[in-house]
Amino acid sequence: MRRRAAVMAGPGPGSVPLVRFAVPGECVAVLPAGSGEASAGAPGVGVLLRRGNLFDHLTVARNVVLAGRLAGRSLRAADDLLELVGLAGRGDDYPDTLSALESARAGVAVVLAGAPETVLADEPAGELDGLAALELMDLLCAVAARGTAVVVATRDPEIAAAAHRIVRVA
Repeated sequence: MRRRAAVMAGPGPGSVPLVRFAVPGECVAVLPAGSGEASAGAPGVGVLLRRGNLFDHLTVARNVVLAGRLAGRSLRAADDLLELVGLAGRGDDYPDTLSALESARAGVAVVLAGAPETVLADEPAGELDGLAALELMDLLCAVAARGTAVVVATRDPEIAAAAHRIVRVA
């Protein structure tokens, strides 16, 4: 059985050491205090930022393919990943034509193009309204169900509630 977890931090500066909570197949939400930035990345780790990981001058598909190539994968097409994240048929579009939720979904595809063992998502729903934020969390939980550990840093208890487990960090 795949599990998801949430980690909540109390007030104060700094970021939570996210990776120690990552377990393959588990989605972890981290509710840190302060505005610490996401890790710059490590082998086997993909980082999803609040505003996505998209270059505006590239199509969505080219963003995904580039991310795969930068991670050392010979990714030739983005179609499968875009379908996985709910963006089938949007590969030829540019990021500025996407809605906030579509941009977040495209960011997930970019991260997954590197086939990471762990996805660290720093406030991925921060630019989204309530329903869209929950839809994005559903997508991240689906990523976890496929075997990738997902750690979500968020201050939103509703986002954390989508997890199976909540760990509070003071």
